[in-house]
Amino acid sequence: MMYDFMPVSFADFPGKIAATVFVSGCNFKCPYCHNSYLIQIREGIRSEKEFFDYLKKRANLIEGVCITGGEPTLWKGLKDFIKNIKDLNFSVKLDTNGSRPQVLEDLLDEGLLDYIAMDIKAPIEKYGIFLKNKKDIDNIQKSVEIVKNSNIDYEFRTTVNDKLLTLEDFEALADWISPAKRYVLQRYKYAEGVLDKEKSEIQDCDISFLKKIKEKLNGNFGEILIRE
Repeated sequence: MMYDFMPVSFADFPGKIAATVFVSGCNFKCPYCHNSYLIQIREGIRSEKEFFDYLKKRANLIEGVCITGGEPTLWKGLKDFIKNIKDLNFSVKLDTNGSRPQVLEDLLDEGLLDYIAMDIKAPIEKYGIFLKNKKDIDNIQKSVEIVKNSNIDYEFRTTVNDKLLTLEDFEALADWISPAKRYVLQRYKYAEGVLDKEKSEIQDCDISFLKKIKEKLNGNFGEILIRE
């Protein structure tokens, strides 16, 4: 369910000023997760009514809504929630781990999404670090193809933590998902709320490692971006 929202973001929806909605509940166990308090389904600290009242008042400022988590595609109310946003003429960006391809397909078929950001955690053989259920690997592979063929703007993105993934891992990952329009390398930054401090390291990933990855993978994607 919707847990909370951030009124204004200039970073969450590329090219748009957005409000960001946080949905609780997730089926992954990423060691570096900084929203680990949202893994369990939680009672919202702000209501949907409060959010929509805000949107209506800020229509002259906000251009879109980014829906993130947790994992939004687990929420049964997601489709109706997005329909209500679209009825107010806002663009919608969905952040997803790709574990529910049927939800993605349904939302795309109804024209409810304008941008998808799908997390690619690792090459397939290392996905076990992040999953609670290894059956989700097939679903993730399906989602990659759905996103690539979606005819809307999209990105694949990976949080880069050199304690978890090597340069060779990124080469294997690129072999799997390329060619693709946009690939984003997100620098891991330590925060007190990370799920597993031992596995994810208590210091930020060195930016030079992200630059090495970008250099190595150039040619696999339309563009590669580094987000610090």
